[in-house]
Amino acid sequence: STYKIVHFSNSRKYNKENTNQNNLSAFTPNQSCQDSSSLTRIEPTIVYDETWLSNKQYNRRVAAFIDHIDEKFTNENIEISNKHTSSRTSSVYKVSTEQIIHKGIYPTKLETNLHLRIAVNGVSKSLRGQFPLSNSNLNNGDFGDDAGMIVENRNFCFVGLADGAGGNRSYGINPADFSRAILAACEKVLHRSNLKPNQLPRLIKSAMQQVEASEVQGSSTLCLLALDKQKHTLTSLNIGDSGFVIYRNNEIYCRSTCTMNSNGCAPRQLFALNDSIGLSCFMNETKFLQDCSLHNVKVQKGDIIILSSDGLWDVIECDQLQKVVERNKNKRLQDLADDLLKQAVDGYITDGRDDILIIVCRVGES
Repeated sequence: STYKIVHFSNSRKYNKENTNQNNLSAFTPNQSCQDSSSLTRIEPTIVYDETWLSNKQYNRRVAAFIDHIDEKFTNENIEISNKHTSSRTSSVYKVSTEQIIHKGIYPTKLETNLHLRIAVNGVSKSLRGQFPLSNSNLNNGDFGDDAGMIVENRNFCFVGLADGAGGNRSYGINPADFSRAILAACEKVLHRSNLKPNQLPRLIKSAMQQVEASEVQGSSTLCLLALDKQKHTLTSLNIGDSGFVIYRNNEIYCRSTCTMNSNGCAPRQLFALNDSIGLSCFMNETKFLQDCSLHNVKVQKGDIIILSSDGLWDVIECDQLQKVVERNKNKRLQDLADDLLKQAVDGYITDGRDDILIIVCRVGES
């Protein structure tokens, strides 16, 4: 490498040689002075090819040092290791932001992409006897009126859960039909479009249009999670009393909010109950945003995400849930899903069982 002596002081005067318009062969420091008592250090010289520059091509190094000649100085002191100092160099000096080499010259290292490892277990309330040790297939598993969804592509991972409203049976409607239909429609929309995590309301609107077109009737709660693998963010959309919790280092890091009806007596639901004149009951996107909980949170490697219906949340307390997460931290993810299901089943009295679907995710690096 080529090296050049760079002087630092509190003076605002520029060195004539370095401010010469024709001198583009060396790095142009912001400040220097002629006083021999000024602070001095060795700085690598950036050599540019003038023919290359004449082609007007953009380069990060040129932008960092030529476009920012008159920078403001930072107030923080930069400590220099003793092994890089000499008798003429002080151990502390003030330096402009763009003169910090690793910030000004070298591009920021891209973060590693994240992904989700997923385990599933659940049980239908109609099951009698011992709960299944493994009911881990979202497509073929028996979760009663609950349904789940996982869709992954290069940039995003979408996970969803819907809990069909059992009260619809009194109207001759199978609650499971709607919960399965809404998530199946979400899958189709995601496979056919390039929707991003911040477009979850649009996803639900498109899915509901498909459900209504198929004349499926019913209602359900809905919880959707969308991981942006590059930005390390998790976007959540929640309607009703299904929900999720995120554990970091065995402590609660984030949890969803239950959304209730205006009278506070029942959880909100997504519904499609066409009346006799064919009027859809589904609200528009603006009204829909008022009825759901939409949040965005940063996640990192090692975070545990537990997504479930009220079949779990109604029977397990926070401290009990934390103990389950703690004792399974070094085990397989499926072990955690199995343990959570056991705790939920054990929590129900004889005639108080509910459908349970538990989706457990661990954030990892690709």
